[in-house]
Amino acid sequence: MGDRLIPLIPTDRYPAPHPLLYIGDRLSVGFERRMGAWNVIGDVEANRPAGHRNQKMNRKPPNAVKKALRDEVGFGCPVPDCGSPYLEWHHFDPPWHVEEHHRPEGMIALCREHHIQADNGAFTVDQMRQFKENGKQNWAQVKGRFNWMRNRLLLKLGGNFFYETPCILTIKGKRVIWFERDSDNYLLLNLVMLTTTGQPRAQIVNNEWLSAVNEADILCPPAAKSLRISYTNGDMVSIEFIELNSIAEAAQRYRDANFQNWGIVKYPITAVEVTHNVAGVMEFSGNATKFGTMVGLNLFTAYCVNAIVIE
Repeated sequence: MGDRLIPLIPTDRYPAPHPLLYIGDRLSVGFERRMGAWNVIGDVEANRPAGHRNQKMNRKPPNAVKKALRDEVGFGCPVPDCGSPYLEWHHFDPPWHVEEHHRPEGMIALCREHHIQADNGAFTVDQMRQFKENGKQNWAQVKGRFNWMRNRLLLKLGGNFFYETPCILTIKGKRVIWFERDSDNYLLLNLVMLTTTGQPRAQIVNNEWLSAVNEADILCPPAAKSLRISYTNGDMVSIEFIELNSIAEAAQRYRDANFQNWGIVKYPITAVEVTHNVAGVMEFSGNATKFGTMVGLNLFTAYCVNAIVIE
């Protein structure tokens, strides 16, 4: 049996929507939009296993649903004059307490503030449908800020580590990843996304990030400690701030990095983990740096003005 489309709106063959689709014991669900209606891609004959039928549904939607809802509102809260990228998932038609479901046509992505307001009846069903329909018109560029203000930071890039090093990556004389200090001596992250396409890309300026309006996806949870931006050609950047409270905790997280011998003796310390892929050219993954035939990992640089310089 091949994958087919099951409408999430009633039809003669499927008189009721299918909120979730199971194949064996695995949840198998994907969505695409056709003719203004959401459809789930999956095996049309698959049924929820007997052991799952009476279990409560996890309120956290499947990733495919969250991606569809983010894209629908242009990655920003669709309430007029908001546009916050820190999104949550609101069930409104019907509400979660009436029916536990993850049907995208009855859900909407909202920021936490407007999600709380929606839960308390601020918006009608018709208004939320208008938000879904017109959400992308309510923002120009999605933007946010990392409020992790620290005097000391450990940056991890492409499996390598940098401490007390203001400029992490320079290419052909232009800074790509670097820190600046503000009047309170806090380190502020700067990053210019690289690409071979000639198209605009997102950037980070002193902890404030700004989209380029041509993203394939922006994932930015309400905790505002992480960000992932991707593009259709494979370009990607992700940032995550992590508090390391002890050398044992750092060594546990970075097991292969010989962390105990780096001479960082003052804890807690905040780590900034950066990954950046330039499709087909350069990869700073979570495990290694790959550029041409060069591969680097678990290298430690400290008290250096410029760490990686590529001419």
